[in-house]
Amino acid sequence: MNEAPFISQQVVSGEYYFLNLRPDTKDPGTVVCGGYEQCDPHYRIARNRFRFHSIEYVAAGQGVLTVNGNSFPLSPGAVFYYSPKTRHEITTDPAQPLAKYFIDFCGPRFTRLLKEHPLASHEPRYFSPTPRLRELFANLQQNGRNPSAHTQSICACLLELLILQVAEHALSQDDAESPAHLTYQRCRQLIEKRFLELHTLADITAAGHINPPYLCRLFKRYGAESPYQMLIRLKMRHASDLLNGSDMLVKQVAKATGFSDPYHFSRLFKKIYGVSPRLFIQSTQRILQ
Repeated sequence: MNEAPFISQQVVSGEYYFLNLRPDTKDPGTVVCGGYEQCDPHYRIARNRFRFHSIEYVAAGQGVLTVNGNSFPLSPGAVFYYSPKTRHEITTDPAQPLAKYFIDFCGPRFTRLLKEHPLASHEPRYFSPTPRLRELFANLQQNGRNPSAHTQSICACLLELLILQVAEHALSQDDAESPAHLTYQRCRQLIEKRFLELHTLADITAAGHINPPYLCRLFKRYGAESPYQMLIRLKMRHASDLLNGSDMLVKQVAKATGFSDPYHFSRLFKKIYGVSPRLFIQSTQRILQ
């Protein structure tokens, strides 16, 4: 921890990685360092300036972020950003100390992605679905703590993905806790769990006890695909696994994924993967040979 004096000592435990603590100002983008911290009950950081840009993600606990005089609650799933000129204070709830990931970086490769980004206001956002962002931070931890010749490049790509994923899925706290979003999440989980037995939008809405137009509005508001598109994507992903990992015929795979008409199945498969099921089988066989 002593490698970087700006890292807080007010932690019960911490795992850190250090990639470049003195980045070249001409470098288009550098991941400086990052880590995971279990804060102690008295954790409090107050800064008028900071050396780098930083994104933090709350994995557990409760706290408060104060940015430029405005205070926001922190709870699991919260992600927030501050720049070198952002006056900020982070405090933990002593009864529920924060556990959080962070990554420090600099350079226009990353900062240009943060212009007009949901995090640009410095207000915490909530990521949906939460596990995806946590997995990205965990991946950064794994790569950063096992350095190689390509670690900087790998972590830079992961940071770009993290920033884009937040832009795609970030919500305000009120929106994340709203009944509408909870309904959206419930319906997504329903489709993910029962995609093989669901065949149409009507099947989804009947199983979820929800009005079809309302469900479509929820998916348009919170997601990048319609409920039916999600259903077909999951079916085709399962079909690709069957085609690649078994000796099943195309018509058998069609039936296994809920299609009575193998020609309709083939059209949808080609729409997703760009090739017919038969060409997909031939292509994967050539790759494996």
